[in-house]
Amino acid sequence: MQPGSILVLAVLLVSSALVAGDSAKGEKKGVCPVDNVRCIRSEPPKCCSDRNCEGPEKCCYLHCGFKCVQPVKTIEEMEPRGVRHKTS
Repeated sequence: MQPGSILVLAVLLVSSALVAGDSAKGEKKGVCPVDNVRCIRSEPPKCCSDRNCEGPEKCCYLHCGFKCVQPVKTIEEMEPRGVRHKTS
C-alpha cells in the first residue's frame, strides 16, 4: 500500500468512528431543567443516559438524583420564576 492510501483509509476510519460515537451517545434534543434544590444526599440514579428514557424525556440530574424528565426548550423555561433574562 502507498502512504497516500493509508492516510485516506485512516481518515475514513476515524470519521466513521466519530459519526458512530455521536449516535451511540443517544443524546436527545432539549435541555435539562434547572435544579435549585440542595441535597443532603443523592438518590440512586434511575437512568444513565437519554437512551434509558422513553419518548422525548432526557436523563437529567433533578431533585437529588438522575431521572427521566421532560426537557425544556428555551432559556426562559430554564430560569427560576421571578428572574428575567436580560436582553439588550
